[in-house]
Amino acid sequence: MITKLNTVALYVTDQERSKQFYVDKLGFDVTTDSDMGGMGRWLEVAPGGGGTAFVLANAEAFGKTDRIGDSADVTLRCADVRALHADLSGKGVPVTEPETQDFGTFVTVTDPDGHEFLISQE
Repeated sequence: MITKLNTVALYVTDQERSKQFYVDKLGFDVTTDSDMGGMGRWLEVAPGGGGTAFVLANAEAFGKTDRIGDSADVTLRCADVRALHADLSGKGVPVTEPETQDFGTFVTVTDPDGHEFLISQE
């Protein structure tokens, strides 16, 4: 039986730049950072206390340069969308204005490689 979703791969052009974005701007933690030999660096980041991590995979090393900025639709959660918007805007993160629909309030964030994430309020 499957017990959890472990990782979601994001193919990126620059792992260090992506790490800085997710850690310094979004507040994620580095959960794994190790050498994979010929395949380069295995780098995982996750929200504090989160059970699922993003693998910031070097697109060139994995032969996935055609997938940079193109990944699964991922939705993240936060306690207060408006406070998050103010924080991220202050850090220069590309983030949309908060929007409220029937299903809740949310913003959309874009990372340096063009991956977009909807962040909704709990």
